[in-house]
Amino acid sequence: MLSRAASSLFWMARYLERAESQARQLDVSLNMALIDVPEDRTEQLSVPLLVSGTYDEFFEHHDEITPQNLIDFLLLDDQHPASVFNYVRNARDNALHVRGNLSADVWETINRAWLDLQVLQQEGVTESNASSVFDWIRERSHMFRGAAYGTLLRNDAFHFLRLGTIIERADTTARVLDIRHVMATKAMEEQATQSFFEWTALLNSLAAFEAYQNTYGHSLDPTSVAELLILSHELPRSLHSCLEEIAGLLDRVESGSAQRARRMASSLYANIRYGDTDYIEERGLHDYLVDFLARIQRIAGQIQKDYMGWHQ
Repeated sequence: MLSRAASSLFWMARYLERAESQARQLDVSLNMALIDVPEDRTEQLSVPLLVSGTYDEFFEHHDEITPQNLIDFLLLDDQHPASVFNYVRNARDNALHVRGNLSADVWETINRAWLDLQVLQQEGVTESNASSVFDWIRERSHMFRGAAYGTLLRNDAFHFLRLGTIIERADTTARVLDIRHVMATKAMEEQATQSFFEWTALLNSLAAFEAYQNTYGHSLDPTSVAELLILSHELPRSLHSCLEEIAGLLDRVESGSAQRARRMASSLYANIRYGDTDYIEERGLHDYLVDFLARIQRIAGQIQKDYMGWHQ
């Protein structure tokens, strides 16, 4: 397929996945800020900014991190490129470029989300109704994926769409795990009761709380949390699952001579597939995740170079 169409499908899916992930981070952080003692609330509210890489930029627009300022900045700010508002707008713009590759159902879920979000921006979102808005964003993301799975041909258009989703998901899982694992481990050392909420926040940020309980029971253990989110092949948002799908998708894309992205993805997948918690602990979780993030970003860039011929 044309490289421009592949790029639009790839980024359309990335932006929608990013919007859902940001809604999850905001929801969890605002809830945790209500639980924490005042001196820890700023740390909780900072998490979505750290995950999105917009911490410094936030203070160019706001003097302090408050729940409302965070909502305004990361949810509805039409001038800030890393807001949910602009993620959905960019997804819709990319979808418009490839309207012929999408089913009516997929197009309608994206277009309707964009129209409804504009109404939400006009009405405003406050702390009191923010949770329902986050739920709505997640539901729209689920509708998009359901429509894509249920109505699209399993051709290269579908493969690039899935690649965008899973690349973004892997990146988010590694970022959230890196930031929140430190916070939860610190809480274990200082206050055992608070650590339960911290581990719960980490798992809920990645839609993995129920999966953890089904796998390990109700006792929250740092090693088990990392094992689930990195090494489990059953959890949809684990690094293992993401790399397994990325490697498989690249094998199915008609690539001609484009082989480097395949090799890079297969190498990282093998590293995770045959890895274990002992190796991660010996290396250090933070260093392991920093290396993973660098490699997944190189894979994303190589996919664009190999298959799309340009960088967005």
